[in-house]
Amino acid sequence: MAKEHVHGVFESIAEGYDAANDRISLGMHGAWKKALCKTAVKACDTSKRAGLILDICCGTGDITELIARKYPDIFVVGLDFSANMLDVARTRLQGLENVELVEGNAMELPFDDGTFDSAVISFGLRNTPDYEKVVSEMVRVVRPGGTVACLDASVPSNKAVVPFYQFYYKNIMTLLGGGIAHHKEYEWLYESTQEFLRKDELAKLFEQCGLSHVQVRSFMFGAAALHIGMVPLFGDIVTHAVQTAVKMVAQSQDTPQEGAKA
Repeated sequence: MAKEHVHGVFESIAEGYDAANDRISLGMHGAWKKALCKTAVKACDTSKRAGLILDICCGTGDITELIARKYPDIFVVGLDFSANMLDVARTRLQGLENVELVEGNAMELPFDDGTFDSAVISFGLRNTPDYEKVVSEMVRVVRPGGTVACLDASVPSNKAVVPFYQFYYKNIMTLLGGGIAHHKEYEWLYESTQEFLRKDELAKLFEQCGLSHVQVRSFMFGAAALHIGMVPLFGDIVTHAVQTAVKMVAQSQDTPQEGAKA
């Protein structure tokens, strides 16, 4: 899906976006997002500084608000490419001093390496042009030992559930989300979900981007999933050195020693 089209969709549905999410998820997305927030905050427990969390594709700021209101000692930065979404977020976040909103590109995050304790993205990754680039950028801006987490729509793996899922998302969800006025705009949810990585594929992408201890948690029979990974404590150079040493030891054990009997 073209970046310009996705941007236009979000700009046009910003005002009613939160209410639509309630209808689409049958009121369950709030619990999923609380699980995401809990994961993000947990990473701050091991930090030697004040907690700092990045909410990518923050939209109307619901994740940002959930964390900032409950944990006033944690500073949350919300980033989104939609000015209209950020306008809604600013209204919602009025009075919160531990929040900053930034208009920016998820594939080129305007932050230094290792700035945050955790970075999260909620129902936004599937609408970006390059999943690997986004996850890699999240890994880059999170400190060693920190957490990267993604909550997004998914396709159930249970074959018995799939027909009901397909019917709901293709025929009912678009009307629940956008009604008659924005029916076409909400077709992006069904289309982008079908094109998005399956749960195991996204888990592999997390690992390919350098994350360890990758975990996956499914919701609503697999219609949504939370992926969690940790940025390794050791840098690339140390990790490479350890891997090289292990390979050398393994090779020496496989190579017959001089004078040894065949």
